[in-house]
Amino acid sequence: MSYDTEHVRNAGDIPEMITGIPTFTELLQNPSLASLYTSIRQSGTATGPELVETATVSKKTVYDYLHKLEQAGLISTVNDDVGTARYTAEGFELTLTVRETEVSVTPELIEVIAQKNEFPAIERVLDDHGIVTFALAYDLVIAHSEGEVTIRQIASLTDLSSGTTYDLVEALYSILDIGDDESSPTTYTPSDFDDDEGDLLEGLTDN
Repeated sequence: MSYDTEHVRNAGDIPEMITGIPTFTELLQNPSLASLYTSIRQSGTATGPELVETATVSKKTVYDYLHKLEQAGLISTVNDDVGTARYTAEGFELTLTVRETEVSVTPELIEVIAQKNEFPAIERVLDDHGIVTFALAYDLVIAHSEGEVTIRQIASLTDLSSGTTYDLVEALYSILDIGDDESSPTTYTPSDFDDDEGDLLEGLTDN
């Protein structure tokens, strides 16, 4: 079964210029920084004091992160009547290529990365396979939730082991809250990936 590469191109507005590549790289590697960016994005706007109240890092680190993100063009200040700097998150889309298939790094992907400390499968894929493979796997899991690919196909397209693929699908389903009792694809355990039971996973595309 061939995979429609158009499906892994995330549509979006033309992003703002990202001027701080080191900061963007850190955003992909540092869940605390990713969480701060995500908090601003989800809130619409946020001030430093508001972010300090909910952050798991120190006040100094919060303001260091805000400076980094602003310098990199990932957040910007907006007017506020009370005189306290208020920040809003800038959208972006970085297109990468894996095995002649384009994948996109977007704020939605950063939101997932922000939770990697809570989900070992996410950290494992990022550390062992890199952001390009993770971004591809993310798009394929979305396709899996829509019944377009099987877990076996995700493993094949990303070169992830069957067990890691299964764990990643479970983690992303939980974070993204995708699927429901009636429409989510059937879930199998890693033992269901034995070669002599390959036909079992083909049924996922029918759900």
